[in-house]
Amino acid sequence: MKIHYRADYSNDTKNVALARRGVTGFAGACGFSDAEIADIRLAAGEALSNAVEHGSARSSDGFTVECGFDGDALSIEVRDAGQGFVVPAHSNRSVTPDRRGRGFGIFLMRRLMDDVVFTRNGTIVRMVRRYPAERRA
Repeated sequence: MKIHYRADYSNDTKNVALARRGVTGFAGACGFSDAEIADIRLAAGEALSNAVEHGSARSSDGFTVECGFDGDALSIEVRDAGQGFVVPAHSNRSVTPDRRGRGFGIFLMRRLMDDVVFTRNGTIVRMVRRYPAERRA
């Protein structure tokens, strides 16, 4: 079973909540539990907030959310048109935010999702949450 979801938003903080609802609705349609959806909601919210914060200052540039589910895993990709930011080189889930409190969203994404990959200086983030083995198709 392969299903897909895509939506484009203007770069407005109000759209973070709309996009997050779209992602969580999609995760629910894929059969993830309420607890799993709560993790997905938080991780997606962090990626979406980063897209607005670090994305282009022009609202018309906006951001895009794409989700896919193949029966085994949910993938979420958030893209923005900004200059990006310095993505921490480490991928260790135990790494904590810096002294200024920056990087906590990345820390959460890495703790809550199975895979998190940043490309183009963080203007694209791809997160994957695998379906629990006992429920895979």
